[in-house]
Amino acid sequence: MNRILLAQLPSPPGKNVFREWAGGMGTALPSARTDWGHDQQFYDIPLLALLYIAAGLRAAGADLLYRDFQSEARLELASFDASLAGGGVGVLITQVNLPSLEHDIELLRRARAVVPGLRILLFGPSAKWFAERLLREGIADVVVEEAEELLCVADALALRDGHLDDLQGCAVWRDGAVAHLPARTRMTDLDFVDFPAYDLLDFTRYESDYYLDRRHRYATVFTTKGCPYKCGYCPYPYGFGKRLVYRSPARVVDDIARLQADFGVEQILFRDQVFTVNPRHARAVCEAIIARGIEIMWVCETRYDLIDADMLDLMWRAGCREIHYGLESADADMFAAVAKSDGKPSLDRFAEVIGLTRRQGMRAHVHLIVGLPDESRSSLRNTARWLRAVRPDSVQLAYFVPYPGTPLFDELRASGELGDLDRIDWESFGSFTDPVIPTRHMSIAQVRHGRERLAVDWQLSLADRIVNKVRRLAGLRAA
Repeated sequence: MNRILLAQLPSPPGKNVFREWAGGMGTALPSARTDWGHDQQFYDIPLLALLYIAAGLRAAGADLLYRDFQSEARLELASFDASLAGGGVGVLITQVNLPSLEHDIELLRRARAVVPGLRILLFGPSAKWFAERLLREGIADVVVEEAEELLCVADALALRDGHLDDLQGCAVWRDGAVAHLPARTRMTDLDFVDFPAYDLLDFTRYESDYYLDRRHRYATVFTTKGCPYKCGYCPYPYGFGKRLVYRSPARVVDDIARLQADFGVEQILFRDQVFTVNPRHARAVCEAIIARGIEIMWVCETRYDLIDADMLDLMWRAGCREIHYGLESADADMFAAVAKSDGKPSLDRFAEVIGLTRRQGMRAHVHLIVGLPDESRSSLRNTARWLRAVRPDSVQLAYFVPYPGTPLFDELRASGELGDLDRIDWESFGSFTDPVIPTRHMSIAQVRHGRERLAVDWQLSLADRIVNKVRRLAGLRAA
């Protein structure tokens, strides 16, 4: 019983859970599937932390097993049981997520029933937030609370060998209460593995035309992890850490070269929350890609105020073909309120950067959040007006989710706007199809309608909008 199983849990019936998005809290889309598994047509990404952990365990000589239970459209739970019961598994490492929280817990209870004495190590922000419950109810033995790529390795080995005094950077249940054990080992960078264990992946799962208009095999890569910004809505600082850690440019380029040569990867999605947060490091990565003569297309996310024409030119020459920018709202007051500087002057600069990006030949994609606490019909109209003027290539419309661990969660909890926390349906969080909370000016139904209108209106010309208004006045549906 010395084998360590690293697992990505399946999505529950009726839902597809994307486990690394939202800082590891997870997002979800509905599914007609009545079984466990995961619909395979989506642009999905692997839990990159698991690949770092696997590489660390290999370096330590551990006997490990990896199972991606989302790799099947329909998963028989007997197959889940067999992976545990037949493999000499003594330790299970996995992540739970908000949109599947109760279902994930159900599977972990099942795992304990299948393998008596199984020790379970959980990581990720949802496990950290619910650590007291998970430990008190015996769902987990250890919840790693920081530096998961590094400390999961040490803690899994300590669990396997029964050296519980060696546990660190985690929460455990001792003497009827949660005990938080400090980390003795600091994760100073992301260079502690030579190459994340990408070989564990079935890369036929990671092929899509979601970006860049042609089907590509893709992979995710960190050049940095963590985010020092304090945007009130964002779960990434809680999930990925507030302190930046770096993977060296040489290692990043080695990773890309091996992904190309060994697995046929044509496209990279950099998982940094702000790719240019340290312009010197971003430039070094781009320059290293160019110097090695690596031809690769890539996509990244960054802030409008950390980009200029010179950086865009360098990124283009290194293979960047699409940049994602967090707009959230183009209403000046709301834009300023979500930690995006000074409102209208910053929106004007944002518009300029969208233009620079497109003129460089890259696609400019913006993220919007509908239903932030002060959202109103007026703010949505202002956002649509700005988008029509600026014309990004594409827009992602998400509903506001008061993720635990964020400043807005704390604000709404303190004001009573979240209601009774014990009555929250956590599995409704992270949905792109249903809002979970009204705003101070709009009901949930109005938020949903506002998002539907915005999805259409931002793309319409003045003539289109006049025609639609006439049709609505006549009692007809908008075109």
